[in-house]
Amino acid sequence: MTPSLKLTASAAALVLALNAPALAQSFNGEPAYGMISLQNGAAETGVRAGGAWSADLLSQGCNGYITEVPTLSVNYQGDEDLYLSAGADEDTTMVVRAPDGSLHCDDDGAGDFNPGLVFAKADAGIYEIWLGTYAAGMGTPPVRFHASTSGFDTSNPYTVNPNPGLPAEQTARLRAGFRNDPFEIEVVAGGEARLETLGDMCYGYAGEAADLALTYRAGSLPLYIAMESERDGVLAVQTPSGEMLCNDDAVGLNPGIHIASPERGEYLIWAGLLGDRGATDAGMLSISEVGYQGVDRRLDLTARALFGSRTLRAGFLPDPVAIEVEAGGPIEASMAVDQDVTAIGWCTGDVTREPTYELTYEGGENAPLFISAVSDDDTTLVVNGPDGAWMCDDDGGSGVNPLLTIEDAPSGVYDIYVGRFFGDSETSDATLYISEIGGGADPVNSRVDITLPAIFGDHELEAGFVPDPYRIMVEAGGPIEAESSGINSDADWCSGNYTMAPSAQLDWTGQNGRLSIYVEGERDTTLAINMPDGSWRCNDDGGPGLSPALQFDNAMSGVYDIYVGVFSGEPASAELLISEFPAPAD
Repeated sequence: MTPSLKLTASAAALVLALNAPALAQSFNGEPAYGMISLQNGAAETGVRAGGAWSADLLSQGCNGYITEVPTLSVNYQGDEDLYLSAGADEDTTMVVRAPDGSLHCDDDGAGDFNPGLVFAKADAGIYEIWLGTYAAGMGTPPVRFHASTSGFDTSNPYTVNPNPGLPAEQTARLRAGFRNDPFEIEVVAGGEARLETLGDMCYGYAGEAADLALTYRAGSLPLYIAMESERDGVLAVQTPSGEMLCNDDAVGLNPGIHIASPERGEYLIWAGLLGDRGATDAGMLSISEVGYQGVDRRLDLTARALFGSRTLRAGFLPDPVAIEVEAGGPIEASMAVDQDVTAIGWCTGDVTREPTYELTYEGGENAPLFISAVSDDDTTLVVNGPDGAWMCDDDGGSGVNPLLTIEDAPSGVYDIYVGRFFGDSETSDATLYISEIGGGADPVNSRVDITLPAIFGDHELEAGFVPDPYRIMVEAGGPIEAESSGINSDADWCSGNYTMAPSAQLDWTGQNGRLSIYVEGERDTTLAINMPDGSWRCNDDGGPGLSPALQFDNAMSGVYDIYVGVFSGEPASAELLISEFPAPAD
């Protein structure tokens, strides 16, 4: 080592030596909540967790924020195991400095979000304890600290829960068909009570007592309960039968609860907030039989389609059919269909109440149907199919244009809504396309066809063939994406880009033995195989590196139509291998 390097290393060691004691010395002083003494049994006290210092500064790897001085200390004078734990409503952490000066930290050792540390045959002396929180700050939350020689204790008398037995802050009486819909009332959202104690889907904080006790005389109309506030609000509603309903973001960041068949009786409503416990904000609670905040957000499938209707039969020409429409409207699709069945995709965008277009389709056997839209703006598709389920897409086509691919499209009526992703009740010019070939104005046939001659030949092999592996040079990849190709496996995820015709066809005569089919190449290649029984099997990276491999331990005799694809990008040379030995793996 050169002298200069020796000097550098010595200087670094000196810096560490100087910094470590200085840092440790800063976490000292009289405990903020004093000292408790214990010899055996248990002792406990109330404290507050949290602080402005990262616990990692006291002991590397410790979590949370703590005060500079210890939260409290324990004077232990026994010789048994010592259990230190805390119970709180929020996720708390713990750092302990033992009598020998060693530092120990924990997050959830006592269960749930409660910290706990056990010292086996603990040394007598002073144990300094810091209790932290995951957010920097002082004095929150209230915590019950426990020291025991028998086990962890996470009881927390400071827990505040919603209490249906308390009188509500306000009351109201309504009956079905009430005037001045929506009924609105100002509330103070938020509080100290944890709504999650009411049910698995309840979150946030509210007051201990319900904000509103609504006595409702139900009829045949639905009930919509919503709240608006400046902060991210939540709602919890206890129905007359005791069922608990909770919601966070039904209307943007505002909560809403839809009761399709309301009961007669008293509804207890808590208006809460996500985030900090104890925080409050002014809110407006609304009760309606029309829709959230008194706005009818339903879609009317019985209304006349705005841009017409048409009947098409399988094999229709010209293909595609193009319809000029206006995309967008005043209704948020996700809210309009949230109580219904969605068969394909996630419904989004803003649409009109009436369908944009109505298609009556007389399908053929195994015929696909492609519905797409093209616009200069970000458009969406929301389609109600013949079975009443919704099918939706946002960016499945080119750019930000939507494309729905409906496999084996059933005959019947399709109510089509063309929406705008960022609508604001505005509309945009768009073209709706209906096709049996593909999406957009110039669709290409996006289906593979196993009846076409294999591009790289037909190959017949019998059990015990040599040489093994059997090798076929191919070009991997093509213009057809797996997701719209008709390749669909119940056993595998199918990906990649393929040609319309099979890469190779294998006619294998075997005895229910092993058959391995795999690919070697420099690109990220994929495999899709139509099996002798007509099913599909697919693979992406089952072989070495980015190469695919499929292995069948009880392979069927018959014809295998093999497609070799690329995960993305241009076609590339590759080698297809067939073997009766195990496929190679990483």
